[in-house]
Amino acid sequence: MAENHFSKEDFTVFDIQGLDERMAGIRERIQPKFRHFAAAGARLIVSEEHDESVVPVHVAKHLRRTKYAPENTWCAIGGDTRGYKKYPHFQIGIAKEGVSFYLCLIDQPVKEKEMAAALLERIPELEQLPRDYVVSVDHTVPTVQPIEAVDWPPILVRLRDVKKAELLIGRKLAPADPRLATEVGTLAVMEETLRELLPIYRACMEQYR
Repeated sequence: MAENHFSKEDFTVFDIQGLDERMAGIRERIQPKFRHFAAAGARLIVSEEHDESVVPVHVAKHLRRTKYAPENTWCAIGGDTRGYKKYPHFQIGIAKEGVSFYLCLIDQPVKEKEMAAALLERIPELEQLPRDYVVSVDHTVPTVQPIEAVDWPPILVRLRDVKKAELLIGRKLAPADPRLATEVGTLAVMEETLRELLPIYRACMEQYR
């Protein structure tokens, strides 16, 4: 069984040529680690939220791909048993550029306008997030902004008013980050990130009740 941390070999999976061949590498090397860490993340959310509800885990299968191999892959924590895109959710992602732990509002979630309006009222909380965080407004590209450079009002107004707008907040660790080299280190940074983002997640989920 593969060790439960992200190693150099995990990142070289994205050098494998061919859709079937790369997907075989993803299934063998990466998805078991996703399931391990995502299960820990789901347990943490249940514990921190004092809610006995099950938090689903969804591992990306890339079933719609017929030609091009994925340049990244991910696992979502949250949503319901049928899927996660309608809801705010946490995500563990990996690409050649590194491993990310994000809170995601992507793919036109059901309460996008309401969540954006709620976050506009919580800009001081967003501004207090750790300085090593990054922000993305498009999950399909690797480009991110350091959180200290983010101007929150226009990003959140766009999230409210533009149907295809997105928001991802969290940490993105380079492949050589020593925290990824051990299970303890990976769990620690993931759980710290989830705890720090739970108030924002909670504010978003309140819009569904």
